[in-house]
Amino acid sequence: MRVSKLAVAVAVIKISPSGGARQFIESLADRLRQQDEGWRSTARSLHEDVLRLRQELLLTRLLLKTKSTEGPGHGQEIARELSQDDPHQLKGGSGCESQTQLTECSQTQICVAQEPCFPPTPPNSQNFSHQDRKWKQDDRLLKHMRFLRCLSGLSRGFESSLCPDGDVVWDSVVQLMDCVVEVFRQAHVGQPLHHPERLHHATRVLARTLSREGTQRGCSAQHFSKVDDLLKEMISLMLTQQKLNSFSVHGVLSECLLALGGSPVVRTALVRLLMSQIIQLAQQLWDTCEKSREELHHQVDWICYENSFYVFWLLEHLAQDNDYNANKELAIQLETKAFSLADEFPLFSLYMWRIGGLFR
Repeated sequence: MRVSKLAVAVAVIKISPSGGARQFIESLADRLRQQDEGWRSTARSLHEDVLRLRQELLLTRLLLKTKSTEGPGHGQEIARELSQDDPHQLKGGSGCESQTQLTECSQTQICVAQEPCFPPTPPNSQNFSHQDRKWKQDDRLLKHMRFLRCLSGLSRGFESSLCPDGDVVWDSVVQLMDCVVEVFRQAHVGQPLHHPERLHHATRVLARTLSREGTQRGCSAQHFSKVDDLLKEMISLMLTQQKLNSFSVHGVLSECLLALGGSPVVRTALVRLLMSQIIQLAQQLWDTCEKSREELHHQVDWICYENSFYVFWLLEHLAQDNDYNANKELAIQLETKAFSLADEFPLFSLYMWRIGGLFR
């Protein structure tokens, strides 16, 4: 027993870190975080591959149904129509690359049964890691957008057949929406916002897809929860944006949210989230007004206060579509809290009262 204890003690002394236990623990934790991130990255990559194969399978099945019901020439008509669907929306600083990828939608995705769809060759990732990451992000966005556009053209008359594959469509919707949000995440930390017209087009494709009857029937609580979380993040990015010359980012983000609100599935949730943000900010302003005027200037989140008028702008435009049952309780709260803020924040109060009235 003494020999065994001595052997263990010697082994422990030999493997003890030179920098002390704290440094060893921090190094171990960092190594575990890197390993966990590597597993997560691998899982995301595998999920993307599986989703791509399921997308191709769904397009192939719909193409066969289209040929059997409307003849083989109908696929070519869809291809021409898809290639002419707002092609200028995909043009950007990369020349005709976006137009070429749009043409691939009509040539590759429609004829997916004959040849699988592969992305173009990426740039030299060894020398340009940021450029490679940007390329992957753009390719991912365009890939999911092409799928949803092709699906829209092929699924006419077959909406009921999309129900068994609703998770494929919703997975693609969530992935495309995450691509759009990722662009604004990068802009939030100071990266330039490239190709805003591409973001506008992507959100319109999302709204058009979510407005289809077959897509709505295939919705699950998990998928809608992800869409809800992404909407919350977009609103949060808009309210907390404080970079210089951020007006263009706010404008693009507001237009994208408004385009998403064109879908009845998203509109109700978006209105609820926007109203809740205004009510929460109004409560913070009221709590601040209860304190002394000397503390007022230092405790108000002026960045969030100034950006809140983009939220008012969105609510005013969303209120013009009265084909849905808005949350009247939130509208009443807006009007009620508006009067208490009329002295200290008259413009904010006026907008609250106006929005509450529009929704009632």
